[in-house]
Amino acid sequence: MKNFFEPINIFDFDGTLTTDTWPKCWTWINKYGYEGRKRNKKLENAIKEYREKNTGDPIDTFFDFFNTILKNNNTVIDFVDFMDGENYIKYSSGVIEYLAGSEIKKYIISGDFKDFLKNLKIGTFFNGIYGSNLIKNSFGQIVGFKDGITNDKKVEAIKDVLKKDNRTQNNCKNVYYIGDGYSDEDAMKFVHNNGGKSIFVYQRNGDEFSKYNDEIYNKLNAEGIVDFYCVADYRKNSELYNILERKNII
Repeated sequence: MKNFFEPINIFDFDGTLTTDTWPKCWTWINKYGYEGRKRNKKLENAIKEYREKNTGDPIDTFFDFFNTILKNNNTVIDFVDFMDGENYIKYSSGVIEYLAGSEIKKYIISGDFKDFLKNLKIGTFFNGIYGSNLIKNSFGQIVGFKDGITNDKKVEAIKDVLKKDNRTQNNCKNVYYIGDGYSDEDAMKFVHNNGGKSIFVYQRNGDEFSKYNDEIYNKLNAEGIVDFYCVADYRKNSELYNILERKNII
């Protein structure tokens, strides 16, 4: 039977469209004694120590750690400095060409910041972007971070995409969700279990977080949730490209 619902592709960002699972929106902390351009032991240990003293949801305590840096230094972040992180993003092969050329509706749902993602050069290629929120003062400077996108909030964002497409909140027919594992588990289950497809992508040379992503893949695959598993290669006629463009897909 012909599927009359227009295709929609929903992407995670870090590790899915980019080669690195570490969000580059944190590069501003380089001014405060940490390396924010990549995942590193010093920063991870500092976050761990903060969580040992301040219990709560992992996402909330993660954001609170960075809020504390701003508070302790009595400082704010100019938006231009915040967007400096774009200079350190490395996109997966073919991403920019694919996004620019595809006519299929495209969305990002990410734990990264909505304002950061919307202001990237690739931001204009998307029909909508969902992400965490910034707290700004009257001058547009960043004074804090809030509303981190947890697994359940990703599902709520998917439901909002469906609503905007005039669908019921569980009609995922011809909807593809593309992620690399980290924080994508609930989103993949929701799309797959409601008539869509989940695409689990991986990097040929992943970072140290790839082991965790592999564990999620093995779990989801055992549950029959993963519809496609392939390299994050978006170049024309690659396996992933053909899947996203619905070419030769049964």
